[in-house]
Amino acid sequence: MNKFFKHSLFTCCAAIALSACSAVTDPEKSLVVVSWNIEHLAEQNGQGCKARTDVDYEKLKAYASNLNADIVALQEVESAKAVARIFPEKEWQIIISDRPDSQTYTCRESGLTSTQQKVAFAVRSSLKINSVEQLKAIATPRPGLRQGIKLTVQLADEKLHIVNLHLKSGCFVDDYLDADRESCAVLSQQVKILDNYLESKQLNQENWLILGDFNHRLANPNNRFRKDLFHSPGLFGDTSLPNKQLQNLTDGNTGCHPKYPAPIDHILVSSSLSSKYKSESLKFHYFDNMNIDDMLSDHCALSASFSF
Repeated sequence: MNKFFKHSLFTCCAAIALSACSAVTDPEKSLVVVSWNIEHLAEQNGQGCKARTDVDYEKLKAYASNLNADIVALQEVESAKAVARIFPEKEWQIIISDRPDSQTYTCRESGLTSTQQKVAFAVRSSLKINSVEQLKAIATPRPGLRQGIKLTVQLADEKLHIVNLHLKSGCFVDDYLDADRESCAVLSQQVKILDNYLESKQLNQENWLILGDFNHRLANPNNRFRKDLFHSPGLFGDTSLPNKQLQNLTDGNTGCHPKYPAPIDHILVSSSLSSKYKSESLKFHYFDNMNIDDMLSDHCALSASFSF
């Protein structure tokens, strides 16, 4: 056997072996989904209740890049232009709530005028979005409430339905029915709307993610809102039974905020999707500086990974 043939044969065999080895050791591809209340993200510097500078936006952009996300559900954004400052449109598809602008107010600490608080999605350009549904019903209990958005994303031969929510704040109690607060009365109506919506879906057969800022401590097993979602038919009561169609991935986890460790940002998955969840992948992404006054936003991003 001549030297050239021996060398060629060795090179070919080595290449085949390396290819086979790579095929075995390549990690399974993941879809990373994130929820992030980015706190009053504005189009322009110095605007809104979280007035920011160019430096702040660059830090937010770097933080967002390190999430390695494929789909990001955002809360408290002014507009698509505001989102594009953090998620460039050449890399991301931006979908934003079509809720009409609500009345502004004077920010408590800065005295500036508030910007709009809408929910939005940033989706990698490589992903196919089949449909967008504006969930207007969740905002009907009172003027100025935030609408939701539902996306359907195509992943190979499967569909993923994703609902992005930002519910009424101010009802931080385990049983909203026991609280004599206007915020709890509003939330109770949103709970019923959301529960009816989810009970109309085939959660045991379809891939569903419901995520966002719930402004409620759903990781507590005694939380009434949680029981409402996890029981059927209708809201939790004497005749309802556990439906086993939803799982809260934040169960057993602590949020990132130094002052409020119980999470109010959550990622709920349908029973059909739970088998694709990469166990223990749920993560709150801490900022480099976790001093309350120096945090990039008052919520850290929350992520989970799935295999399709």
